[in-house]
Amino acid sequence: MTPKKIACFVEGQTEQIFVERLFQEIAGYKKISIETYKFQGSKDNRIIQSLKLSKVQDAPFFVLLYNCGCDSQVLSDIRKRHESLTNSGYEKILGLRDLYPDPLEKKQEIEKGIRGCLKPLQKKGIPISMNLAVMEIEAWFLAEWHYFYKLDNCLSPDFIRQNLGLDLINIDVEQRLHPSQDLDDIYHLIGSKYDKSEEISQNIINYLDYEFLYLELVSRVKQLKSFIGEIDSFLVE
Repeated sequence: MTPKKIACFVEGQTEQIFVERLFQEIAGYKKISIETYKFQGSKDNRIIQSLKLSKVQDAPFFVLLYNCGCDSQVLSDIRKRHESLTNSGYEKILGLRDLYPDPLEKKQEIEKGIRGCLKPLQKKGIPISMNLAVMEIEAWFLAEWHYFYKLDNCLSPDFIRQNLGLDLINIDVEQRLHPSQDLDDIYHLIGSKYDKSEEISQNIINYLDYEFLYLELVSRVKQLKSFIGEIDSFLVE
């Protein structure tokens, strides 16, 4: 059986690890094979490095996952690979990048610019869905507040609210201006710090409650709902 194929372009390591896990959790680990690559080099001299090959055989779904290295390269890398991916039988391209460091007020302007940039490609190849995490993908980690208990059982929503004034259960995380700083503030409550290192990103992604994220958070986090909706529409046999 020929698998359905999707290509996914993300801006960095944290997004790469999260998106891989999200596909596996939604599809089921035996039903999806994922190969991961990383772009390196300048805009005009991109080199592709293989990071991880799939260990799953004969899965009905295949994901080609690219880590583009930074937010500014996601759109450019998609444009350069669109024709070859179309000719290779891929059904869709999915892009994911943060809005930060651009301000929240520029969200609509940036989305309009992305649509304009992709419009010529949409007429002659596979569809492209470009998604902005507002302001950062860390906003999605803030919204999944259960995982803080797994870092340290003192990190209850009440404890975080009392010490930082941050009401994780009720806030709109897409209005937080710098979610990774919010995470760092929470980590400091237990004498630690948040950064985008592979170890910390992997720990968070292992701790996340994907059932809560998939079934409940989508009603509160607009961009997460949009991104998961794109994955759902692909994972139809």
